[in-house]
Amino acid sequence: MKNLWYIAAVPFFILLWGAGAGECGYSELFCLLSGQSLPESARTILLEIRLPRLLSAFLAGGMLASSGAAAQNLFRNDLASPHVLGVIYAAALGAVCGMFFPIPAIIFSFVFALAALFLIFLPGRRFSWDSAALLLAGIAVNAFASSLTSGVLYLADEKLSSVVFWMLGGFWRAGWNEVIILSCCFAAGICLLCSLSAEMDMLLLGDRSASLSGVDLKKVKPLVLIAIAMMTAGSVSCCGVIGFIGLAIPHIVRCFSRAKFSSILPACIITGGCFLLFADLLARMLYTPYEIPVGILTSAAGGPFFFILLLRRRKSHD
Repeated sequence: MKNLWYIAAVPFFILLWGAGAGECGYSELFCLLSGQSLPESARTILLEIRLPRLLSAFLAGGMLASSGAAAQNLFRNDLASPHVLGVIYAAALGAVCGMFFPIPAIIFSFVFALAALFLIFLPGRRFSWDSAALLLAGIAVNAFASSLTSGVLYLADEKLSSVVFWMLGGFWRAGWNEVIILSCCFAAGICLLCSLSAEMDMLLLGDRSASLSGVDLKKVKPLVLIAIAMMTAGSVSCCGVIGFIGLAIPHIVRCFSRAKFSSILPACIITGGCFLLFADLLARMLYTPYEIPVGILTSAAGGPFFFILLLRRRKSHD
């Protein structure tokens, strides 16, 4: 079942590549893939507009889902996601602030994300990387970054549309530069999580049991946080704030994948990437010729899912 899902991701990607508004469809895509002659306008749409957009959506979805799986293992909490660390809204705040300076917003986004991570590290080191302390620090950073972002929204004036893009999320600005940035963040974050897959499984036993089993919590937990921050900051800096993916996809994956983190991680990459590809297609097609920010659709789906998950979790404890 799992292998079939991995294989099906390739034709699913190609199917979405040929879908979209305009007169560029599957016949033009077939000509492109088969090496036949193709009008320059169709080639531009397929290679310069749709392809980088699809790759950006897939990479962002894979990173957010992987970050969610890592956060849930790290905190041993089904309701954990990259949002609880505050890094997402800190990165969004940095990207928004970068619009007011002649410096690429991506730089501001990463600087603010690293600053948020540093603030989380302070109580983490003081309380021996206790999960509760990390969660509370993330909530505090999240609230602070959200309040500052609201202030920027109030003062944005003519830049309001750009600020709204970062808050709602979308891929209409995605190009090859964004694909390169996302690919670098994806490779670094996933490689780091893969190298810690055995330790991630041990963290599910609790900090004390993991420590007695030989896991160096003072080394592993900061590295996991760095991987989560790196991937979420890369996603936010290129695509804006996109919710729900990091919370829901790991739960969906666990329905058809083994509990080992080394199995969950690749499944989260494929499932998260495909889910965000489909959400982006809906964002483009539901209200043509206008486009709905994809973050609205994912958040609309995430609200009921979160509520159902909370009820199921409560029922399991009764």
